[in-house]
Amino acid sequence: MHKKTFWFLPLVFIATVTVISASVIQQKNNPCKKVKYVTAEPGTCLDPKAYRLLKAIDQVEQNPYNNEFAKRLIDIFEPRVRKTIDTIVTYSEHDVPVKIYYPTRKSLAEPTPVIFFIHGGGFMFGSIEEYDMAVKKLARISNKIVIAVDYRLAPKYPFPAALNDICAVFDWVIDNMESIGGKGNKIVVMGDSAGANLATVLALKSRDENKDNVLCQVLYYPPTTFVEKEFPSRMYFLRDDKRTYLITEEFLLESKRHYLGDSVDDRNPYASPLEADLTGDIPPAMIITAQVDPLRDDGSLYAEKLKESGQEVIYKEYEGIIHGFFNFYMVFRESKESMKMARDFIDDHFKNQPS
Repeated sequence: MHKKTFWFLPLVFIATVTVISASVIQQKNNPCKKVKYVTAEPGTCLDPKAYRLLKAIDQVEQNPYNNEFAKRLIDIFEPRVRKTIDTIVTYSEHDVPVKIYYPTRKSLAEPTPVIFFIHGGGFMFGSIEEYDMAVKKLARISNKIVIAVDYRLAPKYPFPAALNDICAVFDWVIDNMESIGGKGNKIVVMGDSAGANLATVLALKSRDENKDNVLCQVLYYPPTTFVEKEFPSRMYFLRDDKRTYLITEEFLLESKRHYLGDSVDDRNPYASPLEADLTGDIPPAMIITAQVDPLRDDGSLYAEKLKESGQEVIYKEYEGIIHGFFNFYMVFRESKESMKMARDFIDDHFKNQPS
């Protein structure tokens, strides 16, 4: 969600190579036995990989775009999918770029379940291109068709522009399931960070409009409220005087200011789903968070509120891991592990769906 998370791909690889090189000898003991892994939150420690990644990012940030070695590594690390299709979804407000990922020959030959993926970026950054490799990895691990969307970004396009784009493309997917190669009439909504906010808001809108096309939702470290609350994760990880954790307090305030503007109530449930009524027919949710992340409690509290409202929800928190780990599958085994966990969750909900 912070600007640092969304550099061009070469920077990701510089950081990745640095972390992998430094991780040849993995510390097996409790990370907090080393002072450098201690965070501002009592009892919480950075995973060594997360610590090294944060250090690597700081080291390469000054010149993130000029590294030919890193660019050549793309061909080594980039997951392979069978086919991608770029298209445009046109509706009354805007022309929205969309990319469709087919992981295997089989996914091109027979109806395959669909994941609708919404990228993060604090509502101001991010793109299909910047998420391309992670989405390819998701498509390969999940063995699903994945449809990614380039929604409009603030500050040029504040709320509800992004949400309107997401809803329009979602409706287009449902209307074109057969031609896309999708299976059934329901799809999974999935996103990370700001994209997870938009994914769960899409699920809420579907409930409110009596639609039944969202099978389930998978949310990575979702920001669930713009109300400025003193959650422990925000207090400790936004105000740690030793380091930042990809997201800063300034960035969260900037995101709120640019996305909501002056006219939108920060308690609007379509901006802040934690403030919403969560009763009724809400699709099952899997919520995945990182322990050392200012947005951790946004996700955990949303999961708690869903459970208290009688909804089906699975919550998973990765100890010692930082915000944005979905994109760093080359570094964090937790990224690939979480994709497999999401795949199993999705498969369980597709089992009883008609073809």
